[in-house]
Amino acid sequence: MKNISKWVFGLLALITVCLASFFYLKVGSIKPDFQTGNPTPRADMLLNWGYILIILGIVLALVSAFFTGIIKGVKAKKLLILVIAIAAIAVVAYIMAKGAFDLPYQAGDHLYTGKTHGLVEFALNFFYITLVVAILSIVFSVLYKAVKK
Repeated sequence: MKNISKWVFGLLALITVCLASFFYLKVGSIKPDFQTGNPTPRADMLLNWGYILIILGIVLALVSAFFTGIIKGVKAKKLLILVIAIAAIAVVAYIMAKGAFDLPYQAGDHLYTGKTHGLVEFALNFFYITLVVAILSIVFSVLYKAVKK
């Protein structure tokens, strides 16, 4: 399993380096086209690759957690507590998300108004909450072990 993940990581890193090299070598030849509504054709290529990497990372994290649970035999009670905790964090993050904001931006000679999707704010809130929970659990674990000894 470790060898497979090393090869997959190496292949994804190689593809990323190739795309980044292509991106920077083709800087002068790919021009923005504001008439067709494509002001950033070069950046779109890297953003799409970033989206693919994020989706692959999420899928691989879930698959590896699933297989680790099968191999180590995770108990149903602990799994249920984990799912409930994640759902609770997701509900709190969704409630904290305010929705869309009007954000104007300049592209060439045109001034556009765009709206950020509420899911972006939900994802950021989810990340911040899990970050705080992780830091607090680390501090609690260290203090608990120090007091216990």
